[in-house]
Amino acid sequence: MKYPAFALPIVLLLPFAAAHAAPDHVPDWVQQAVDNPVTLPRAEKNAKAVYLLEDTLLTVGPDGHAVTRYRAVVKILRPQGREYALPGVSYSKDEKLLSFHVWSIGSDGHQYTMKDKEYRDVGEEGYGILYNDERARVASPPGADLGGIVAWESESQFPGYLNEDMWEFQYLIPKVHSVYEIDVPQGWHQRAVWFHHAAVQPAEIAPGHFRWEMRDVPSIDVSDVPLVPSPRALAGRMSVHFSASPIPEGDALWASIGNWYEGLASPRTEGATDVAASARSLAGDSQDFMARIAKVADYMQQKIRYVGIEIGVGNLQPHSAEDVFKNQYGDCKDKATLLVSMLDAVGIRATWVLVDTRRGFVDPGTPSMYGNHAIAAIEIPKGYDNPRLEAVVTAKTGKRYLIFDPTNAYVPIGQLPVYLQGGYGTLVAGPDSQVIELPVLKPDLDVTDRSAKFELAADGTLKGDVTVVRSGPSSGGLRHRLTESSDKERTESLEGSLRNDFSTFTLNSEDFKNIRNLDQQLVTQYDVTAPAYAKTAGSLLLVRPRVIGSDAEGLNDEERVYPISFESLGTWRDSFDVKIPSGYAVDEVPDPVSVDMGFATYRSEVKAEGDTLHYSREYVLKKLALNADQYAQLKSLEGKITTDENSTAVLKKRE
Repeated sequence: MKYPAFALPIVLLLPFAAAHAAPDHVPDWVQQAVDNPVTLPRAEKNAKAVYLLEDTLLTVGPDGHAVTRYRAVVKILRPQGREYALPGVSYSKDEKLLSFHVWSIGSDGHQYTMKDKEYRDVGEEGYGILYNDERARVASPPGADLGGIVAWESESQFPGYLNEDMWEFQYLIPKVHSVYEIDVPQGWHQRAVWFHHAAVQPAEIAPGHFRWEMRDVPSIDVSDVPLVPSPRALAGRMSVHFSASPIPEGDALWASIGNWYEGLASPRTEGATDVAASARSLAGDSQDFMARIAKVADYMQQKIRYVGIEIGVGNLQPHSAEDVFKNQYGDCKDKATLLVSMLDAVGIRATWVLVDTRRGFVDPGTPSMYGNHAIAAIEIPKGYDNPRLEAVVTAKTGKRYLIFDPTNAYVPIGQLPVYLQGGYGTLVAGPDSQVIELPVLKPDLDVTDRSAKFELAADGTLKGDVTVVRSGPSSGGLRHRLTESSDKERTESLEGSLRNDFSTFTLNSEDFKNIRNLDQQLVTQYDVTAPAYAKTAGSLLLVRPRVIGSDAEGLNDEERVYPISFESLGTWRDSFDVKIPSGYAVDEVPDPVSVDMGFATYRSEVKAEGDTLHYSREYVLKKLALNADQYAQLKSLEGKITTDENSTAVLKKRE
């Protein structure tokens, strides 16, 4: 069972724990799933495994407490499919595990039943998570090999503070039969909302007991697919809301979700005397809105470490601002809460935005509380403007908000990390809560400028100095990597990128400037020597004017099924001078290139000026996502870029 979380889990082994006794034979529901003939469509010919059955039943009691029963039967079709046949179920203080049973059938037909001592408990962590009370019981069943079948069943208490469940009927492998049922008490209500699938009406098999079924659900196979969204943003799913009260729909349901979260989080901002004093000290005497929020934001990014302690509702409810301030650490929702409290102390209104870092997972047509991250929205005073306010949205109330991720220590306030741009989130504003589209920064706000001066020797050796200047949120990822890397790792990373440009080379020196100074451009400078860069052909030297860096995306010729998703919009510019060797003259240069695809433009030119070959180009990406049917256009652009990047100028020896 999955539930909303604002941390991404990894697994850590813990001591063994016993399971409830299981039947000593394969249950009828497993045998029935196995006996049904399975014919996969040609599109699934490379499937690693297949769900013969996935069946979920959520039973809600009159007191609102619920129990989830989950069943699965997986057949392994390829050796790599073993990873889909590793049963497991999560549990915690609020989601108690009632039972867990595992069976398997080997390729030879032999049946196995897992014994108590063969199960093990594991703990779940996330990046920066200090403690998480969520656990999982897992098993490695015998016979889980090519042609084998693994089945499991679990029963768990549903978290009492939730009134939404998710049916993820589409996955990385195909599903022959997928079932979801919910049984609510008399007089209760349920409302299903759908993502990437037309709404399916349930069968009411008993009063208050609803059943949805899917058959032959195709997989979401994104292996070896370039520029593809997250599988979770592509897979069909259904969220079902249940309540003793009537359930709103559409925008009203989004408002209900945000209003619920405000009630959970807002009390955690109160009563923090030390927080208020610190905030007023940071803001100082300045009355300028941007100056005041920038100082508080810098404190949040640089002084409050990302560390989480996830206990019970702590997975959703932030710790108090006072505790976060005192401890100087917190997870994403904790940092957002401290920011809200500090800004409130200096007269600036801020609130939470519940988001997901997998662009496209949160959908405006599918009201849901599910997500993996929490950020902040800072209300901008009416009539105020500042060029640094780039990541701005306007709510239905007319209020303008600056969207800011205080967890990210490498993207300054005013901008927005690339993994959030173009997604959606829940703006928490009481009854005025709503789903908002997160800003997409313009291409001229995210720029990479590469410039270099090279000298070419008669034997083809190229030597020169390179400067790369980056500005905008996409530089945040590199700032992070550089901060976390040793000098040796930085050198190795730079050398790795240069191997794409030179067959042999020596990196003579490198320097990185303004790594943690977010108000300044990130600058990389290095000196490189590349023997035999130019190729000799009789009295000619053939030299590639585009010396370093590539704007090509590395596409393939496979038929495109999924949408195209870029990391960010941006502008990439190159300006390279290559001084040609004495005794040579430029005989021929490549033709200029000018391409406008609407979603992107690309222009390049090579000029001979005296004894210097000058290469310049500009690539501007203007759309964050494209439809699958635009893949041919993207490939056409890619072809022109690749041809330009590999074109050569001809130098001829003077007689």
